[in-house]
Amino acid sequence: MNKMSNTIAAGMIMFLMMPFLNAQECKMYFPEKVGAVREMKFYDQKDKLTSIARQEILDKKVSGGDVKIKVKSTNYTAEDEEVYSAELELACEGGVFKFDMQNFLDPNTMSSYKEMGMEISGDNLAYPQNLKVGVTLPDGMIKMVVKNNEITLLTFTVTISGRKVEAKENITTEAGTFPCYKISYNTTSKMGFITVNTSTVEWIAEGVGVVRNESYNKKGKLTGYSVLTAFSN
Repeated sequence: MNKMSNTIAAGMIMFLMMPFLNAQECKMYFPEKVGAVREMKFYDQKDKLTSIARQEILDKKVSGGDVKIKVKSTNYTAEDEEVYSAELELACEGGVFKFDMQNFLDPNTMSSYKEMGMEISGDNLAYPQNLKVGVTLPDGMIKMVVKNNEITLLTFTVTISGRKVEAKENITTEAGTFPCYKISYNTTSKMGFITVNTSTVEWIAEGVGVVRNESYNKKGKLTGYSVLTAFSN
């Protein structure tokens, strides 16, 4: 076989292998094993526990190089009393991990209106598989409209913008030590005529999810934080 034939053959092999190579590029920034459980605890600026969130992987579907997982997310009070529960869908499609923005809706607000009609729409947060320091990430938005007999009672939106990968750091919590990407972003929450602007720093690990999250007001003062306190995969 001459040199040109070798080149053509190698090209054909690479072409046939592309689906398998693409499948390996899908990075999930969340656990994907069915039955895996993670717990986050939320604290105020004075280190007082305010709430708890537990998430369990219910289902996983794989199609070619794409992965979809169904997650049950349950929020509790500091006294461990259930407040609100919902099922979220997270996916990795075309090498991009997509995080359900419903996770940014306030559980207390969701609980207050769960007996009414709620319409939820928006764009999920995207985490490209080639995360690296200095990269700017796409914005995300979610909108919730609460209705009663077709009458709009409340419109609530959360917009995430200015997302940037700041560093790679190891973060240690009582759940373990995890290699994380440190990502900063701005959050704008609107409910009726009220608008609240905050800034956030989060540390997220592949196969684990958010390990730590810190929120700051417009003056740069810490208003609260959350920490991964339990993880089984």
